[in-house]
Amino acid sequence: MVATAVRVLHVDDLEEEFILLRELLSSVPDMQFEFYWVPDIRTAMQAMDEKNFDVCLVDYHLGLDRGLDLIQTAHAKHVKMPFILMSGQKDRSIEREALQIGARLCIDKNDITTSVLLKAIQEAMRI
Repeated sequence: MVATAVRVLHVDDLEEEFILLRELLSSVPDMQFEFYWVPDIRTAMQAMDEKNFDVCLVDYHLGLDRGLDLIQTAHAKHVKMPFILMSGQKDRSIEREALQIGARLCIDKNDITTSVLLKAIQEAMRI
């Protein structure tokens, strides 16, 4: 039996970050992932309108915008997918704000490993 792939939308202005996370999750046994990368809020909202995703990994810094703005906009439009904010800021106020506006989890980009990322996705999706 083939398991359904987890559809991951990754919003980050740096494609290198997407490549890194895709590589980390490609080694997970017994799980498959379909990855979609977009660099900004506008493209992310368009992608959410066009496809169904299981989870969204969103960077705190999106060029001149913030990942928090994406989460807030998506929730205002009743997007039901779980959001995981990734930040390297080590600022608890960012984490509090993210959770208040609807992020399911926040993770530190500086400490991302395969197991940390997988656990966050599973917890966010409640797999």
